[in-house]
Amino acid sequence: MRIAEIVERFGGRLEGDPAAEVGGVSGVEFAGPADATFAVDEAMLAKAEASPAVCVIVPDETRPSAKPLIRCESPNGYAADLLEFFHPQIAPTPGIHPSAVVAENAEISGRASIGPHVSIGEHCRITAGVQLMAGVRVGDNCEIGADTTIHPNVTVYANTQIGARVLIHAGAVIGADGFGFFPDRGRLRKWPHVGNVVIEDDVEIGANACIDRAKFGTTLIERGVKIDNLVQVAHNCRVGRGSILAGQTGLSGSVVLEDGVTCAGQVGIGDHVTIGAGATLAAQTGAIGDVPAGEVHFGTPSKPHRRALQEAALLGFLASNARAVRRLVRGAGES
Repeated sequence: MRIAEIVERFGGRLEGDPAAEVGGVSGVEFAGPADATFAVDEAMLAKAEASPAVCVIVPDETRPSAKPLIRCESPNGYAADLLEFFHPQIAPTPGIHPSAVVAENAEISGRASIGPHVSIGEHCRITAGVQLMAGVRVGDNCEIGADTTIHPNVTVYANTQIGARVLIHAGAVIGADGFGFFPDRGRLRKWPHVGNVVIEDDVEIGANACIDRAKFGTTLIERGVKIDNLVQVAHNCRVGRGSILAGQTGLSGSVVLEDGVTCAGQVGIGDHVTIGAGATLAAQTGAIGDVPAGEVHFGTPSKPHRRALQEAALLGFLASNARAVRRLVRGAGES
């Protein structure tokens, strides 16, 4: 495909040879002589110029280059559009595989694709464009919205509601009992968990993630949330719109993440903690108290990022100058 045709189809402003042929898109480290690549800053542009890539997708304000450029508002978005064009997803074939087990009173759209060994319980509603891949288990009274894709061996417990255009990766478990026990006459007694899980539209849930049903009410994952692999969301949590939970993050019971929260890898949040809208918890942060909206926190227990770095630097200084500190302390004691 010629660069001129790409710009005609996807927009942007071309600088350089319009006849150069593009056969794909790749990152600067992997781009070959038939690939377009993309650069969001000067460092990436320098690497792209040194690569064999045919052309570079760059922000509008980028400096000129000897390589053909496609200037646009969002190089990442433009590259993603091209990747989808060059690597189109194959639409699933509608229908129910003969090995699937489907309750007689389940409502299955004729435009849904139900794969091998799928199990669908009583009174479920599976809408148009849904794809349930091999080995998916859907419990009773579940609803799955249009164009949702659920990868192999996902378990969806009873009474779960899943919205439209949701993507759930292999091995995830949605709606298992929350971890709730209390001492009763010399033993630990389990709280019955009679609530459910609601997942709104445009959510993505990674492989082997777990989202527990509520004790009472609903565990809620709001629209546009992105959840990485191996994430745990406990009972009665609410994850606000557009929030991001990176790998191995764990939310204890009744945690509230307001809209647009980012939890980096291995973040842990104590029960009944609220993280304010737009806040960021850096990797391995342990939040045991509320975090105000818009703040960046780090450390365990969590604290504002700048303060955490200052304390870490001070500890390093004290460790490196321990003898001098001891002399100062002894001198202060003798005076």
